[in-house]
Amino acid sequence: MEINEIKKIIESLLFVSERPLLNREIKAVIKEELSENDDVEKILLEMQQEYVQLNRAYELKFVADGWTFATKPEYSIWIKKLLKEKTILKLSPSAMEVLAIVAYKQPITRAEIDNIRGVDSGGVIDTLLDRKFIKIVGRKETLGRPLLYGTTQEFLRHFGLSHLSELPVIENAGDILNKEEENIQELPFEEEKKQDDGSVSENGGESNIDTADTGDMNDSASAGQAVSEPEEVAQTEEIDSNNNG
Repeated sequence: MEINEIKKIIESLLFVSERPLLNREIKAVIKEELSENDDVEKILLEMQQEYVQLNRAYELKFVADGWTFATKPEYSIWIKKLLKEKTILKLSPSAMEVLAIVAYKQPITRAEIDNIRGVDSGGVIDTLLDRKFIKIVGRKETLGRPLLYGTTQEFLRHFGLSHLSELPVIENAGDILNKEEENIQELPFEEEKKQDDGSVSENGGESNIDTADTGDMNDSASAGQAVSEPEEVAQTEEIDSNNNG
């Protein structure tokens, strides 16, 4: 089959798909039309450049290990007017904070996230799990074997990233994210814990084992218990500038 016809077939597949399509998925559909010398990835890269040259309002993007059509950010103002009654989920500052920590430090435990932020992050983590922005990727080989969290393909798709290496570089990120990290990674107990108001209370030798794997948000009755945050995702009328074409 002519290469131009193959491109049209791929184009139609991308338009009807509700999510980015992987190279292997596209190849599986059109494999009978491909010759031995045809390379699906090469064809898609050619198509991407062709859309750049056409200077259309949408573009072919490689996002979350797959290919999809997306509108260009500069046209978002008119898209918002059209879809003004449509709402999307917008992450709150606290949810974005937790998500950033997971993205840059994964795999990471809930206790490590709490230690970096200074407050209990259980509610936010549960919300991000529900929204499929993060997932459980294993357990840490330490006392209590706490759950480890990492980002998902949905996280990459939502933020328009093809892979994690495209995350922006943050100055002094190491100093911020490594705050007192050793104290919680290796020691099963801690003598004292800061409260939200900055005061310190004795923990009485109480175990500091991460309880994320049991789902218990009330793992401590001590005065030094961190304050749990409320549900961290709100409905807004903002429209993602990377709406699918």
